[in-house]
Amino acid sequence: MNTCSYCGTLVDEKYKHCSRCEALQVLELAVDATENDIRSARRMLVKVWEPGRFEDDPKLKESAETKLKDINSAFEFLTSTSMERSPDQRPKYANSYKASQGASANPQTTATVEPAKRSAFGKIAHAILSWLWPTIKISFAVATFAFVVLLGRYLWIAFDAPEPTSAAVTTGYGDSQNGGVKWLEAPKIRFLEAVQEDLRRLGLQNPAPIQKTEPTAQKANNQHPDKAHGAPRKVLPYITIGSTKEDVVAQQGSPTESSEDKLVYGKSELYLKDGSVIGWRIDAAASPIRVKLWPGAAVDPTLTSFTVGSSKDVVLVVQGTPTAFTDDSFEYGGSEVSFHNNKVISWKNDPASVPLRAQ
Repeated sequence: MNTCSYCGTLVDEKYKHCSRCEALQVLELAVDATENDIRSARRMLVKVWEPGRFEDDPKLKESAETKLKDINSAFEFLTSTSMERSPDQRPKYANSYKASQGASANPQTTATVEPAKRSAFGKIAHAILSWLWPTIKISFAVATFAFVVLLGRYLWIAFDAPEPTSAAVTTGYGDSQNGGVKWLEAPKIRFLEAVQEDLRRLGLQNPAPIQKTEPTAQKANNQHPDKAHGAPRKVLPYITIGSTKEDVVAQQGSPTESSEDKLVYGKSELYLKDGSVIGWRIDAAASPIRVKLWPGAAVDPTLTSFTVGSSKDVVLVVQGTPTAFTDDSFEYGGSEVSFHNNKVISWKNDPASVPLRAQ
C-alpha cells in the first residue's frame, strides 16, 4: 500500500494519489477544496473547454472534447456519494489522465494536452523563451555570484572591528538590560554605511545619513510588531483538539450558534472548554467541517482493517478521523466503534453511511 502524498490516505500500491486528489487535480483544485469550489471550477472549465470555440481547428476541438470528458468524469466522481460508487472506484478519464499513477503511467500523460491546444501566440512565446533561456540562466548565475560577493564584503566591513576588551565587554553588557543590543549597533551601522557609500559612487541615490540611535528600555518593552500592526492569523487546514475558538472562526467563519462551550455550524457542532476545542459531532453531508485526529503512537501504515483488541491509533490509521468521539467510542456517520481501555471491544457497521473496515 502507498500513502497519498497530498492527503495521507492509504491507496493501492500502483497509485501515488487517492482517487479524490486525482480528480481534484483534473479540476485544478487544492486538496482542501469544498463542494462549492468543485462546482465553481467545473463551471469555469466547461466554459474554457467548450468544443464549439475551436470549430476552425479540428485538433484543438478534439483535445477540448477529451478534456471536457475528463472534467465531467472528475466532477461526477467528486459529487457522488459513497452509496453511488464502490470504495475502490476511481474516475474514468477519456484521455487516460493519471496524474497520480506510478511507474506504469505513460510519461506523455503527466502533462495534459497543452502542446495540442497551445495557441500560435503561445508557440511563439515558447520558442522565444527557449532561445533566451540559456542567457537567462547565465545572467541569473552571474547575478547570484555578484550578490554573494557583495554581501560578503558588507559583512566583512560590518564586523571588521577590534575585539572588545574585558572592560568594554563589561561596559557593553553591564550598564543596562539593553547592553547586548548596544554592542551590536556598531556593526549594523557600518553595514548600512557601506551600502550607502556604494550607492553614492554609482550615482543611484544620495540617501540621508543613518541616525545612530541608542536603544532604550522603553523601546525594548514596546509591543511586539506583529501585535502592533495586527498581523493576520494563520488559517490552519484542519480543526483538531486544542484549536482555539479564534482558529475555528478564522477557518469556518461565523457560526450559526455560539456559546462558551459550543460552536454550531448548521448540523455540525464543535465542543469547547476554556476556549479550545475538546470534541465535535460532524454532519459530513449537510454541514462538513475539516477536522483531524492523529495517532498518538507509530502504527503500521499498511494496515487495511482493524479487529477486536486493536488500539484507537490503529482505528485512526485504518478508518480516519471520526465524525464524533468520546473516551469509549468513535462514530463514523451511522457506524460506531466501541473501546475499553483504548482497545476495540465491538462495533456497529452502517454500510449505507460510512462502512467500517473491520474484521
